[in-house]
Amino acid sequence: MGWFSPFIYKNKKGKKFWLHMKQRGKGVLYFFSKNPDGAINDLPKGFTVIENEKTGLPLLKRKEGGMLDNILGGIGKKKEAKEGEESKEGEAAKEEAPVQEVPVEEK
Repeated sequence: MGWFSPFIYKNKKGKKFWLHMKQRGKGVLYFFSKNPDGAINDLPKGFTVIENEKTGLPLLKRKEGGMLDNILGGIGKKKEAKEGEESKEGEAAKEEAPVQEVPVEEK
């Protein structure tokens, strides 16, 4: 991961994957491949590498607080926060409900 070496990710199984990029219209597609030809040198800004637990394949994930969060103003986080508040209210109601013990008859 130097100045002119491609970005390489080594997964938990010891396999190496090289990061590639393709232009798709106005968007950019980043992907990992076992083929080193055409690999890009750097991890894109605002991304981090995670690994699929089942397959061991590397994936790019946006970092929190990245450029899109600044542009969109954390729209997704606001929705998640509202859903989280509703679930907390439901949990609080469950905790406050009295518990009745029922005697079990032995045979």
